[in-house]
Amino acid sequence: MVGISFADNNPHEHSTARKVPHMDELAQLPYVHSVGDIIVQAGFVLGYRTIPDYELVYFPEGTGTVYELDGRPFTLNEPMFVFTRPGERHCYRFDPSANVRHFFVHFDYEPFRSDDRFAPLLGCDVFPVLHGSLVPSIVKMMLRVAHTQSAQWKRRLSMLLATALEELCAEAADGAVPERRTPLPLQIARAIEYMDERLDEPLTIEEIARHSGWSHEHFTRVFATAVGMTPKRALLERRLLRAEQLMMAGGLTVKQIAYRVGFGDEHHFSKTYKSVRGMT
Repeated sequence: MVGISFADNNPHEHSTARKVPHMDELAQLPYVHSVGDIIVQAGFVLGYRTIPDYELVYFPEGTGTVYELDGRPFTLNEPMFVFTRPGERHCYRFDPSANVRHFFVHFDYEPFRSDDRFAPLLGCDVFPVLHGSLVPSIVKMMLRVAHTQSAQWKRRLSMLLATALEELCAEAADGAVPERRTPLPLQIARAIEYMDERLDEPLTIEEIARHSGWSHEHFTRVFATAVGMTPKRALLERRLLRAEQLMMAGGLTVKQIAYRVGFGDEHHFSKTYKSVRGMT
């Protein structure tokens, strides 16, 4: 990752402990914790995490990057905004074939917690950049302000972000931004959790379906509708995601990783990984 610029004084701070602003300040303007411009290496995986604040991410180009929120994958195949709320479990699997640039803002905004007029935006997860939208230019202006740090730069950041959020909320209220997807059915959420807990085992879809309490046919049909892929494909994706996390962490051989994510041998794992991800 390169090209990071932070609004706070500590350049190494991202989503860890931060200065807590006065409530009067939050009531008037968003409080920007950090803002940055990042280029991520092809194939990088930012594993599951939660954050204590709000995050708005702008992807200026469509790529094969996948954002996953509570088990739901979203492919960012066109210029996109991603909006993540505090405590939401999410991860990013960046395009395996090319480096990916994106801009981010971490912030708190008290009206989000109490003002119903922001409900249209708060109900969104991933939404395309509309033609003629001002928000991309505003985000880029925030980066310039953070880099130069001229007079009143922190207040300028807050005012620019407030404008961006107002624009996004107006687009959402006009119906231009898709509504947030409904939560996963409880049985499907439990099935995904069951997968994650047993990725090192030779799981079958029949076994996962039995755990959900549904028949194999009904489970497969509902799962595909809710998640956007078959249970078999979802299980494979989660095995590969776990393998990528282990590879990035280092310390294990490919053979060891293959066994830890449920493959019978290194050759099968390597062949499958290349087939799905397009690289060894």
